[in-house]
Amino acid sequence: MKGHFKLAVSVAFLFASVGIFGVGSSVHADVIDNPGTAGSISQVNSGNVLKDYDENSLNKVDNSTPEGNMSKKYTKYSLDPTGYNYGNSYSTIAGSSQSTSFKTKWFLPDGFNVSDYQHGNFQSVTLDDEGNIYFIESNGTNTNKGAIVKFNLAKLQELGVDSDILLLWKAFDYFNPFSDEGLQHNQEYDQINSQLQGAFDQVKSLTKTLNQNQSWQNNQVNYQKNAQKWYKSWKAKKAKYTKISKSYKYSYATRNKAKKTVKQATAKMAKWMKSYQMHKAKVAKYNTKISGIQNQLNTYQSQIDAAKAQNPEMFKYVEIAQTAQLSPEVDIGHGQTLSFNPDNGHIYLAEDNTLTDLASRDDNNTVLEMDPDTLKPIREYNFKMYHGDSANLQLHTLAFDKDGNAYWGRKYNGGYIFFYGRLDQNGVSFQASSSYVGNRGGSTNQGVAVNPANNRLYFVSDDILTSVPTSKIQSGNFSASDVHYQAFNSGREFESLAFDQDGYGYLLALWPPELMQSTDPLN
Repeated sequence: MKGHFKLAVSVAFLFASVGIFGVGSSVHADVIDNPGTAGSISQVNSGNVLKDYDENSLNKVDNSTPEGNMSKKYTKYSLDPTGYNYGNSYSTIAGSSQSTSFKTKWFLPDGFNVSDYQHGNFQSVTLDDEGNIYFIESNGTNTNKGAIVKFNLAKLQELGVDSDILLLWKAFDYFNPFSDEGLQHNQEYDQINSQLQGAFDQVKSLTKTLNQNQSWQNNQVNYQKNAQKWYKSWKAKKAKYTKISKSYKYSYATRNKAKKTVKQATAKMAKWMKSYQMHKAKVAKYNTKISGIQNQLNTYQSQIDAAKAQNPEMFKYVEIAQTAQLSPEVDIGHGQTLSFNPDNGHIYLAEDNTLTDLASRDDNNTVLEMDPDTLKPIREYNFKMYHGDSANLQLHTLAFDKDGNAYWGRKYNGGYIFFYGRLDQNGVSFQASSSYVGNRGGSTNQGVAVNPANNRLYFVSDDILTSVPTSKIQSGNFSASDVHYQAFNSGREFESLAFDQDGYGYLLALWPPELMQSTDPLN
């Protein structure tokens, strides 16, 4: 396994020691399933992938931009764990291309309890096209390590997370094994689970038996319906040919043939009625058997429900925590490149371990491609991006459009240059757009994101989002009127941006860490 991918499942994973089972739900052995090991990772070595360019030959688009936060000074505060915490709402300011707001969707926890380095340092957010959201949690500056966590948005909504902006924070804080109180909650939960282990095992076993018997019963119901269908078919045929056999408007030969058909139909009806009655009896037997299994299951489930009723808060948080799926702890680099490729359905992460370009032409950019279902690595891409006589550019941003085209960007003087190309199993290649945004409204280069609803590429800086159509980035034929802005005066650090399929923006902001959602699709 290549050295870039660091695996270090926390020894403090007490949080993932035991689990809760329920009828009809998937079985979890842990509060959060242990992410396991990464295994070997296929390596793709591509050499130099950048078509070189001359900045002086690029077309500078002289756009007029509103200004975001240019100071790198931020408004920071801490959540009050014992008091009321209000959500935030930030509206666009003058110079923006639309009137909209970002409002708090959830406050995020100090971490997802993978590492004792956790301190709420979330660096990236991305969404796939199946309603799942992914975050990168960083262990902090100079560690270059972190974890990816995945949630299903519909499941969290079902559990009430969208109705309480602190609920996700509360759930993971409750089981934080790196605090005295959280450790105590883990121990209490462990004790309850130990006492109920027999009930859990019975519920698991009986649920499997119940599902199996219901499947077998469904087969008998289908056989019964099939027998009934053929019985009715032959009954109709018998009635038809009985009339023919008794009608003298038909010839003797036709009537005689009809009598034979009536005789055949009578025999077939008897056969299918016998089959119908046999399967009907089996269905009835399964009803009795299933009822008995369900009664047993209800007995054990009631023991679990009684334990839950004694501590509803704990088990509410268990349900929320168990919606999380974790990756192994990995080399995340700066952590701001987590992105979803709709073309192949995979997620990507650049392991950019410095904030500058690469130190020499011998060094590689390294991008990790992962399976979103397992959060395990698929392959690592290693490549160089030579520029001029000596530079080797490093990837610090990354996004994909619906066709799998890859994009990234970098600051240039007071502007911003876009790059486009491919980064997938079929190859790696990039080139600069022949036009660039001449004036950017923010100081930092926090990330890029593609909006699938309008096919625009947004680059994120503190308190301002700036976008250009992806088609015009590729053609290089964009003007100042093609550049859109959403500018704010929040004073917050804008870390990352993602979009759902309807074009609503999901903004990751610090500190405290929170996910914000736009009140309108972004234009």
